[in-house]
Amino acid sequence: MSNEINQITIQLRAPRGTDAGKIAIGHYVVNADNFVVLCDENGKPTGTEKHHLDPGGDARLVACRMLRRRQNARSSSDDFNRPIKYQKIGY
Repeated sequence: MSNEINQITIQLRAPRGTDAGKIAIGHYVVNADNFVVLCDENGKPTGTEKHHLDPGGDARLVACRMLRRRQNARSSSDDFNRPIKYQKIGY
C-alpha cells in the first residue's frame, strides 16, 4: 500500500426546498500497516482513529464511514436548533 492522499466527499443532508443541503470533504491515506487514517490535504492525521483494512476491503468506503461518524459526533448538537422544514399541506 502507498501513502497516497485520497479525497472523499459525503452527503450529510440532502437539498430540500431552499436548504442547499450539507456535504463534508475529507482526506485519507492507507499506511504501510494497512490502516485507513483520516488526514488533512497534506497527509497529516486529523485524529487518533484508524481502521484496519481487511484484504480485499474498500479503503474509500471505510474512510467515508469514518468521516460520517466524525461529522455526526461533531454536529449532533449543532443540528438541534436547526429549523424544521415541514411539507406544505393543502386542503
